Amino acid sequence: MLKQIVLVGIALAAAPLPICWAAGIDSPAVMTILEGSATVFRGTSKLGAVEGVRVQPNDLVETGKDTFARLEYEDGVRLDLGPATRLQLNHPSEATADRPSLYLLSGWLKLTLGDSKHPKPPGFATPLFDGTELMGVVLARVDARGGFLFVEQGRVRIANRHSRAPLPPPLKASDFATVAKDGHAVVDMRASKEFVEQMPRAFQDTIPSRLGRYRIREVAFRELGEFSYAEVEPWVDSELSVRRQFVRTWKSKADEPEFRMELTSNLKLHPEWGPVLFPELYAPKPVAVGPPWPLPNVPLAPEATTPQPVEPQAAPQVVPPPSTPQQ
Repeated sequence: MLKQIVLVGIALAAAPLPICWAAGIDSPAVMTILEGSATVFRGTSKLGAVEGVRVQPNDLVETGKDTFARLEYEDGVRLDLGPATRLQLNHPSEATADRPSLYLLSGWLKLTLGDSKHPKPPGFATPLFDGTELMGVVLARVDARGGFLFVEQGRVRIANRHSRAPLPPPLKASDFATVAKDGHAVVDMRASKEFVEQMPRAFQDTIPSRLGRYRIREVAFRELGEFSYAEVEPWVDSELSVRRQFVRTWKSKADEPEFRMELTSNLKLHPEWGPVLFPELYAPKPVAVGPPWPLPNVPLAPEATTPQPVEPQAAPQVVPPPSTPQQ
C-alpha cells in the first residue's frame, strides 16, 4: 500500500499542471481556430500564430489572405477575424479614455458576446466609427471605401468619430449601416447584396466554442524574428489616439537604420516621432539666470579710464627782427 501511494505521488508530481487564467477583461484570448495564417506583433517581436496560443491585451493581430481566425475569452466573448484583417486586441469591455480599446484598423470582425455580465458596455473602435453598447452578434468591415456594420442579433450604437453630434438611436437586429469616410452613416433594414456576397463563409455559420480544448494545454508561438517598417506602417500612420502608443513601444526600432530612414522620410504622417529621431531639436533652450533679487534703480558709475600720457610740447622758436642797414 505504501509503495502504491508513493508511486501515485510521483505520477502526480510529474504530471503537467492545468493552465488557468482569470476571466477578467485583462485576461488573454485564446486563438481556438486558425484556417490560414496569422501574425501577432507583441512589443518588438513578430510571432507566428497557431491554434491554442494566448493572445495578450494590446497585441496586434494580422491575418493573411483567405484566413479565418477565432479568438475566445473565458467569459464567452468570441471574436472572429476574416482575411486581411488588422486588429489590436483587447476585451470589448476594456476602454482607453472615452473609446473602446478593441480596435479594428481594417478587415472583417464578427463579435459574439456571451451571456455573462460585463463591467462596462462592450464595444469596439475603428478609424471611421465606434460601435458601442453592444449586445448579441455584430459584424463589421472597414476598408478603403468606408465602414459597414450589420447587427445579426441584439443591438449596437454607432458613434461618429468625426462629429460631436448626439448619438443616433441604436441599431437593432437585421439593421445594416454604411459609414462614409466622414463618419456619416446611412442605415438600411437589411444588409446589402455586396456585403453578404463578400462576407467570409465562416461568418455565415454558427461555430460552437472550442475553448475547452486549450484550457489545460499550453501552445507556443513560432518566433519569426524582427519585423520591418512596411509590416507595421499602417499602425505607425494610423490616427493619433492609436499610433502614439507605438512611440514608446517601438522606440528602440528607431535605432535600426532602415526603420529610422522610413520614419524620417514620412515624418509628416507621424510627427510625434520627431523627439525620438531628432532629440537635439526638441531639447529645452538654456535660460539666463540672474540674481535672485531685483537690482536697485541706481545710475551706473562712469567707467574708469586710464589717463593717456601727455607728450611734451616743443618751445616756440624766437625769430630775431631783421637788422637795419647803417647810413
